[in-house]
Amino acid sequence: MPDNSTSGARGDVAYSDDRMPVGLIFAGITTVFAVIFILQNLTDVKTQFLLVSVTVPLAVVIVVSMGLGAVVGWFVGLMMRRRKRNNAKAS
Repeated sequence: MPDNSTSGARGDVAYSDDRMPVGLIFAGITTVFAVIFILQNLTDVKTQFLLVSVTVPLAVVIVVSMGLGAVVGWFVGLMMRRRKRNNAKAS
């Protein structure tokens, strides 16, 4: 039987090619819960930000908030990786 294991991103974790990554399973479960939560919160809410006031379904507010959070998280991670790389070059 051939060995289908490969090294992980850090080289210290081995996994089999025929297994689903844990992160993918977690993302799928999170997505299912998010969809259920959104479908249960379709009532209109008045949202105010600075001088703008809009009435939209709560689901829209949730999805926009999740998207903005993902973008901010990605950007912070990018800045941390860049700072770490620059500090390593300076040393």
